[in-house]
Amino acid sequence: MEGASHHPTEYVGARTSHERKSHAWLLHLLVPLGAAGAFLLLQWRAVLAPLESETPLLVLALITYIGAAVFHLTYLYQREVLLERLGLWVTAAGFGLNVAAWGMRGLLVGHYPLSNLYDTALFFAFATAAASLIATLSSRQPFIGAFAMPVAVLLLILGLLYGNEAHDLPPVLVSYWRPIHVTLAMAGYGACTVSFVTALLYLLKDRVRLELIAVFALLVPVLTYALISDGSILAQGVFFVKLLLDGQRVPMDPEGREFLRASVPQVGMIFRVAFVGSVFALIAFALYLVTARPALRAIGHWTTRLVLLVQGVGAVWLIVQFQRARDVVALIDPAQRSVIPEAWLQQFGGRLELRAQGSAIEIAAIFAAMALTGFIALFGGTLERLLEALPPLEVLDRLTYRAVTLAFPLLTLMLITGAVWANESWGRYWGWDPKETWALITWLFYATFLHTRLTHGWKGRRSAVLAVLGFVAVMFTYLGVSFLLPGLHSYAARSLGPWPIG
Repeated sequence: MEGASHHPTEYVGARTSHERKSHAWLLHLLVPLGAAGAFLLLQWRAVLAPLESETPLLVLALITYIGAAVFHLTYLYQREVLLERLGLWVTAAGFGLNVAAWGMRGLLVGHYPLSNLYDTALFFAFATAAASLIATLSSRQPFIGAFAMPVAVLLLILGLLYGNEAHDLPPVLVSYWRPIHVTLAMAGYGACTVSFVTALLYLLKDRVRLELIAVFALLVPVLTYALISDGSILAQGVFFVKLLLDGQRVPMDPEGREFLRASVPQVGMIFRVAFVGSVFALIAFALYLVTARPALRAIGHWTTRLVLLVQGVGAVWLIVQFQRARDVVALIDPAQRSVIPEAWLQQFGGRLELRAQGSAIEIAAIFAAMALTGFIALFGGTLERLLEALPPLEVLDRLTYRAVTLAFPLLTLMLITGAVWANESWGRYWGWDPKETWALITWLFYATFLHTRLTHGWKGRRSAVLAVLGFVAVMFTYLGVSFLLPGLHSYAARSLGPWPIG
């Protein structure tokens, strides 16, 4: 029988009643929401010195989220009540700063800020933080923030990489259904994040080998380094970043199929080494699963740690090169340089910029690959201590179910409002646009989760796998579709400059 008062992950603070514990999430949400609302009101009424950008608030939110993740992770290994409380309140502070940054964005652009990837990344991040706080405090399971907050960190990094330049929406997309539809989507995605965390930890607690998870996790860096920069990392040992002119990409042709790009010195070779190491670690783990030889397991984990080090060096050097870039024209891809008219370079060359925003999604993928590598490296030697810190399987299964029951209605309403908006904008409710199709696929994963559980009694490992796959579909719907598959939702991508070279 589960003993709620004896499990190591439960609160041991001075709270005196179950009601105070189960409703503590209200305090941790309402206080930062109130503070953010008061700040935005004072900004709107010009009582405070006006901010020219929400970026300082966003950077503070990012730092706070990182701190919260560190406190939560440390608490898993050192059961100090102070660490637990710091993790919760620092998460709440980051949530407030995140909301304030998003709200400030709305004041600065003059409309509800859910128009592009930057806006939605901010909303997705604070929805994840809110879902983490609610799940943690309502269930009294502080481990959730240790794994949900890194997702919020990656989302804010994505937003910062993408940049906060505001562009007018196409008239066809101007509708009051837009904020309703996108708000429901981002709120649902936040709940999906929590279900992913609890489902993944269920699989680990259920003794699914970390090495099996590592095989799938390492596919992310392998595919990332193989595919980004049009495959140039493997083919040439070069990492290209799309150049910006007045904040916008420069098309090499009127159709915008190719964009002006420049190489970042040395970075491509570093990431090529990371690719080789990732493949080597993946093979070592796969062979260990087949042969059960401990030496292969050790090789896989040590290689993963070395890969993480190489990835870190590559990421730092990439940032350094962005800061050092002066003669951008000299870094232009030689194949493109040979066809660019000299007159064009004389007119625009001095205004070209080498910035992360030029290839924001690719650079965000690099950070995501590093995060997954870090997950395997961190817990490779401390997995047993992690598993001891987790609640029983029944609790993890129940938490996953609760998160899905929150996410599913939001995703359902997202589909309905999206169909209504599509009919208003394009005269049809459904057109099998890639984003529509993948949103439906995502919904079907969670519908299958609930259907099999309620009608066939599925619980445990099978349900956890569905929840993990559902979140993979969420992330592909959110990021992959808009930037990999052409369609009506490609408006989320960075706009093109009016200076085609071809």
